Amino acid sequence: MTMSDASAPEEPIQPSGERLIAELCARVQALEAWRTHQSDLLDELLNGVPVTESPDDGEDELDIDALIVWVHDTIASMIARPLRGELTWCPLWWEHPEAVFRLEALRRAWAELAPEPGAAMSIWIRDHLDPCLRELLTPLGTFADCTHNERYRSLNGHTPIATLPTRTPE
Repeated sequence: MTMSDASAPEEPIQPSGERLIAELCARVQALEAWRTHQSDLLDELLNGVPVTESPDDGEDELDIDALIVWVHDTIASMIARPLRGELTWCPLWWEHPEAVFRLEALRRAWAELAPEPGAAMSIWIRDHLDPCLRELLTPLGTFADCTHNERYRSLNGHTPIATLPTRTPE
């Protein structure tokens, strides 16, 4: 072996075409299972059906009181955004099913990533918190038509936006 052979970086082993296709199919199946699970959770939350405990560890159970405490302690107490113009936040956010759904997903990601060392917190902020806040606060977001905010002091009462209509198959 020559000196140049020893210092040459090893080329990564490329998976065969069949193996690559199998890996991609497995990833697609996992994503579809995750999407189905998230859709089921959203349906349950939006339709007022309590999320049932998972047979494995109860991680899917929604504890609204714990979520309220977590949002107030971890999100609302730390985030400072100017709520003027088109950006809106509702201090009664727990009455908005989409907000509950999004913030519960955010809390679960936090529970998984916060204890991790290194860049995990930064990743949580970039991949979870920032997109969630953009969706909640945007002019077309969850609180877009909410009349209960700090500026208006609920002059018109509090009526969350109606969720998407659904029908039972006949």
